[in-house]
Amino acid sequence: MLQKCPKLCFVVAAFWTQLASFSYGVVVASNPFGNTSAPSGIGSEPTDPGFGYVGQVKGSTGVYLGNGWVLTADHVGAGNFTLGGTTYNYDGTNSHRIGGVDLRLFKLSSAPALAPLTISTTTPSLNDDVVMIGAGRKPTGSTPTTWHVDTDDPANWVWDTSSFPDADTTKSGFITNTTKEVRWGTNVVDGIDTGVTYWSYAPMEMIVTDFDETGGTAFESQAVLNDSGSGVFVDHGSGWELAGTIVDVDIYDNQPGGNSSALFGNLTHAIDLSSHASEINGYYLVPVPESASFALFLLLSSLLRLSSRRSGVAQAKTRGCRRFL
Repeated sequence: MLQKCPKLCFVVAAFWTQLASFSYGVVVASNPFGNTSAPSGIGSEPTDPGFGYVGQVKGSTGVYLGNGWVLTADHVGAGNFTLGGTTYNYDGTNSHRIGGVDLRLFKLSSAPALAPLTISTTTPSLNDDVVMIGAGRKPTGSTPTTWHVDTDDPANWVWDTSSFPDADTTKSGFITNTTKEVRWGTNVVDGIDTGVTYWSYAPMEMIVTDFDETGGTAFESQAVLNDSGSGVFVDHGSGWELAGTIVDVDIYDNQPGGNSSALFGNLTHAIDLSSHASEINGYYLVPVPESASFALFLLLSSLLRLSSRRSGVAQAKTRGCRRFL
């Protein structure tokens, strides 16, 4: 479990001094301006896990689950939801924080004509293939930018696009602009972080992916600003399921562009939805029960989550400090 350090950071490894910020799209290394329509399943592209279910809410991202319900990060909040160019109004009443963690489920006053998604009830395994779909920012260029970096001071890295005497390494990646697009990318599960806490949220289990410069997937991707609430999809063998909701990223100290840029070596964190599937399904797959029955339902759901905690899941790599906005 990460330990707190000054300035709302968490100390991990000095060499990989990074900061984590809430990530509010998905940057795809091999196709920075592409992947803005559903994957085709042809060639190296995966089949479509649910591209048409991902839209924008309050400037960030949400995933339409079905029956009028949208899932996003709690720190994004409930609001009107734009999907495929159509805006659906939040009904103003039905909004729920899930499991005491950074998840928010809310209902629309009218519903898109889409069948319900399946929420995964199984934590992904290390090296599982994932598809990430977000509705955030667009890269400014089609090729990576390279920076020369002085990392001697673990808390104050110095960056420049030109070489300078004190630079001891280089880092590459993509800067983004304020244009927002729904875009998909791929990655693999690099690890699982358990017991992650911040603000007043209950401990969370996080799916972690690493933005690899070499040896990555065909459409290697990383979350950036306005990707909070994006979906992480996994196929456990019976078809794609929604396995995670992206909430934050790990970035380097003083990284150019902050969490609006995607540099190789950055990490994306998504809340593992398997522990919360029963509660989410109780809202969006069946009518909301009467209050007394619903209280009993939530109690049983909580007991189910506690009894279904998995052991032996590898801890994710963590790098440097995590900072939340």
